[in-house]
Order: sequence, then C-alpha cells, then structure tokens
Amino acid sequence: MKKFRIVILSVILGLLLCACGKEASLSEAQIERNNNAGTIATSYAIDIISTVAQRPNILFSTPYTDFTYDELETILSEYVGFDVDGYAFVNAVSSFEKGLAETGAIVSMGEPVVTFDGNEIIVDVECQCERRFADVEMIFTNDLYHPVMTSAAFNARYTLGEKMSKAGLNTVIGMGTVFVMLIIISFIISLFGLFSGAGKKKDKTEDGIDRAVKQIEKNETAEMGDAQLVAVIAAAIAAYEGTTSTDGFVVRSIRKIKRQ
Repeated sequence: MKKFRIVILSVILGLLLCACGKEASLSEAQIERNNNAGTIATSYAIDIISTVAQRPNILFSTPYTDFTYDELETILSEYVGFDVDGYAFVNAVSSFEKGLAETGAIVSMGEPVVTFDGNEIIVDVECQCERRFADVEMIFTNDLYHPVMTSAAFNARYTLGEKMSKAGLNTVIGMGTVFVMLIIISFIISLFGLFSGAGKKKDKTEDGIDRAVKQIEKNETAEMGDAQLVAVIAAAIAAYEGTTSTDGFVVRSIRKIKRQ
C-alpha cells in the first residue's frame, strides 16, 4: 500500500514540475504579450464584434459589409483602437451573428485563458449569455504593442441531451434523403421499359403461326375435310417461313395422331 502511495505521489509531483517548468519557460516579455492579448479580448474586442453583429449599421450608419477589408482595418484601428485583419473581422461578425441568435446577448464574461502557440496567442473566454453559455476563441499575432486579431469564433454551448437530439435529427434527415433518392431512382428505372420498346406486339410471323394453329385445332374439332386441312397446314407453314405463297412446297399426306 505504501509503495502504491509513493508511486501516485511521484506522478503528481512530476506533473506539477512539468507544469511549473512550462510556465517558467515563458519569458517575461511573452507573459506580458499573453496578458495584453487577454485584456484586449475581454475589454473591447468581444464587445465590438458582438455589437456590430447585432447592429450592422453602427459604423458610420453604414453596414460593415459595404466597406472593403482595408477600410475596415483603418476604421477599427484609428477610431476604435482595435487592430484586426479585415477578412478575419468579417468572418468573426458572421460567427457572432449566428451564435448570438441562439444564445441571446452576452451578459458577462469569465477570465480569459491565454495560450501561446508558436507565433500566435490564443485567447479562450467563457461567456454567459441570456439563454445559454458560449465559448469565444480569439487568435492574435504575437506582438506586445500592436497585437492583431487574425481569427475569432463564437460557439454556443449545448448540453449532452441537445447534442444527442441534433445528432439523431441529422441521422433521420440523412437516411430519409437516401431513401427518397432510392425511390426516385427506382421510379426512373421503371420508366425505361416504356421508352425501350418493351411490351410491343408480337412479331407478325408469330401471330400468323398462332392463328394458323388455332385454326387447325378448330378445324380438327369440326372434322373438316382433307382439302381444307391441307390448305390450313400450308398456310401455317408459309407463315412460319415468312412468305405469303404456298407454291414452294406440297403437303402429300396427313396423319392424325390420337391424343390421350
């Protein structure tokens, strides 16, 4: 039991030392950059983007979509003090518009969680909205005095039940679409027979033979004479050969077979 406790304590101490070593690896300047990016995100970046998302005409009474990316960068930098990439700003506003439609307006924000990743600073902020919580992620350039926001996303937070419900609905819609398409394809294939000549009348030769055979059976029942029977058989043979004349052959004898 003591050995087990020692192993657990060793693992915990190792993790703590790794965490301390990672924090210690950041320079004072980098820590300052991280704190500055977190302050920008929570002090005015999120507020500006959410305000424009709810009131698109707030910039000079003109929709933000009427400005070019460069113009947006200039307006936000000079009049608001917010350094941002124009393309990233438009995408961020679009993301906030969709998210706020589900969550409602932002009521309060939590403390930012800042991560340094290569040449980027990632800021994650938990927001409490009118109807549910949401997570905002912003990415800034690694600059102490003029960090530029290069990306931002607003993600509404859902419960496990809501996620399962959405997944089930998507599955039903997907399967229903597949079945509908299969039914349509089957219907189209069934129409091919109408245009491919299927169901046409039998060949005239086969019809002639069938009529001749029926005539023979009818004449046999009526006990017709040999001359008439010969004429009917000759006509049947001519129809089978595909001719209309019986001059090419002669019926010499007729023998009746008794049927059981």
